[in-house]
Amino acid sequence: MLNLPLTLLSSCLLWLPSATAADYKWPSQPYDALEELLYEGARPDGSSLADLVRPCKLRGGTNTTVAAEWLRLVYHDTSTHNVSDGTGGLDGSIFFEIGRSENVGAGMNNTISDFSQYPNKYVTRADIIAIATIFATTTCGGPIVPFRGGRIDANAAGPLGVPDPSDSLESLTNNFAKQGYNVSEMIQLVACGHTLGGVRFPDFPTIVEGSGQSTVVQLFDETQQFDHAIISQYLDGTTRDPLVVGNQTMASDLRVFSSDNNVTMQSMNSAESFSKTCVTIFDKMLTTIPSGVTLTDEITLLPFKVSSTQLTVSGSQLQFQANLRVVVPSNSTTVQMYWCDRYGSSANCSGNLKRYASSGGAITVSSPVTTAMNVSLRRYQFVVPINVDQGISKFWFVVDYGNGTTTVADNGGSEYVVDQDDVLFVPSMSRDKSVLTGSNGVSVTAAVKGTPSHVFIDCFGRATNDFLPVNKTFDLTLNTSIPAVAGYNFYTGTATDDFGATMQFDIVAVGSDGKQSVDTYRQSGLIGMAIAPASEVKSTTDGKVGGTSGAESVMMMSLGSWYSRWGVAAVAGLWTLSYCCL
Repeated sequence: MLNLPLTLLSSCLLWLPSATAADYKWPSQPYDALEELLYEGARPDGSSLADLVRPCKLRGGTNTTVAAEWLRLVYHDTSTHNVSDGTGGLDGSIFFEIGRSENVGAGMNNTISDFSQYPNKYVTRADIIAIATIFATTTCGGPIVPFRGGRIDANAAGPLGVPDPSDSLESLTNNFAKQGYNVSEMIQLVACGHTLGGVRFPDFPTIVEGSGQSTVVQLFDETQQFDHAIISQYLDGTTRDPLVVGNQTMASDLRVFSSDNNVTMQSMNSAESFSKTCVTIFDKMLTTIPSGVTLTDEITLLPFKVSSTQLTVSGSQLQFQANLRVVVPSNSTTVQMYWCDRYGSSANCSGNLKRYASSGGAITVSSPVTTAMNVSLRRYQFVVPINVDQGISKFWFVVDYGNGTTTVADNGGSEYVVDQDDVLFVPSMSRDKSVLTGSNGVSVTAAVKGTPSHVFIDCFGRATNDFLPVNKTFDLTLNTSIPAVAGYNFYTGTATDDFGATMQFDIVAVGSDGKQSVDTYRQSGLIGMAIAPASEVKSTTDGKVGGTSGAESVMMMSLGSWYSRWGVAAVAGLWTLSYCCL
């Protein structure tokens, strides 16, 4: 629906720093995609990454958490970093390194499987790892690490880099120094990382005893939560850490922890100091990236978030759908959507005529991050019929919080613009063949005005079986078997390559003058999904309807006070550093 410049994507995307939420204007990719996954926990089709890990969920058949397995993978990916030449770091190369002995363990395979279906056009595998780290941290009671997006995936394995439990202190120190950490930071990384997880038999039989195919996990401390027990139990001599009290040849934690005569460990021996220390070191770890990669600004929560916008042909008229996610004080909040005609005597709300409709339904959405923030999010769904002679040019929302407060979500006074209706995706006429027949292919139908010289789809998939991104275009041709409707002809074509678990695509119609109209960032995963019933459309000429712009700024001040209250602890995070563990 958005008429944006077409960019054919190759193995990676061009990333530029995004504006913060206070400066945000819709649409703004990749900010929109990253923010949605971080704070809602799911991809657009509803598949939830967050639900795989919360609430601090145990992995079936073991005595450890999914979070511990996820967090182990983070360090293993970043350990490829070489501070001298700027190579390696958090770049997703771990997906190509699972066969190495340094990455042994069922937990690594579990985690790769968990993450494999969530990368998309704007969210790389490396960003998925970073977001999953934050989820794993907060769902086990840890603080919130700040997230910046824009990591670029490596499409091949990186160098060896994970320390081994049998390494000497000199070898461990040199290895961490190569990655950019001094001795104190090395101790912090291991201590903060080993607050979750443990060592598992049969993955490491020289550390943990077991027999046959049984699974035995020896935890690093007495809890499955993010806390400083790993520190206090080490210092008071009650530790159960198998890398301290077990086979002394493999006692890497003991060598690391005592390497500065316990000075660093003693400085972290309280809940507050442990959390603050981990804040700093985790932020450094998550931003350890190859030189030349530029991350976005921190992705902060938007007070109002528009998503799933779709203008399409339905019967003899148009249909428009949109979601508005709101930070709500209670479920008594109600929302109405207003819009202006595109055509006719009331175009762009001429004569002050505005059309409006109430939400067709609302659902609560969350991630471990918003749960930790104690923020309630509701997504209000709108589906409205649009007269083809009237069209729709822009829209906005009036939010009634049910407590006497009414505010406006209007994109900072710019409204949310529908900038073209010349080419429209028609999901009701499209088919995902992989769902229907098990064969590759997505059949796409588009409604197009006029007589374009070329219609095609530009497809992108990152969640592929071999972890390599696929970008390819396919022509759509006029389908004379579908009668024209409301000035639109229908074009069809099939994307036949294997684009993986999810595919995103732009539909492009090129006019005789060379001008491109683009319906952008469509999701194959939404084909065939039911939508809410259409709402009744009303109209008004009341000039006061809609209220005052700038509600985003008011709400951001409220959210800003939350960040201020949490201070540095609000951006803390937890990951599990592990040469050998869960």
